Amino acid sequence: MGNLLVVKVHAANIHDTKSGCYIYQDTKQKFESIKGVCADAGYRGTFVEFAKTKYGENVEISEKIKPKKWEILPKRWCVYFCLA
Repeated sequence: MGNLLVVKVHAANIHDTKSGCYIYQDTKQKFESIKGVCADAGYRGTFVEFAKTKYGENVEISEKIKPKKWEILPKRWCVYFCLA
């Protein structure tokens, strides 16, 4: 359903890939049944490696939408976690 489970606000000098690690760790502590993660392209790198090494889980990254011409893109979540 895409319901928010954890919300955190962090300083602008912390990159999304690192802040995603903190958010996912908090989420896993509160909701142990979570089995997977989907995130946008801003979360690849450190966050993907963190989920793989600490929890043995893959992160599905949605690629950037590259329109052929200028157009308004649909809104999408920055990161969301899926319950299995």
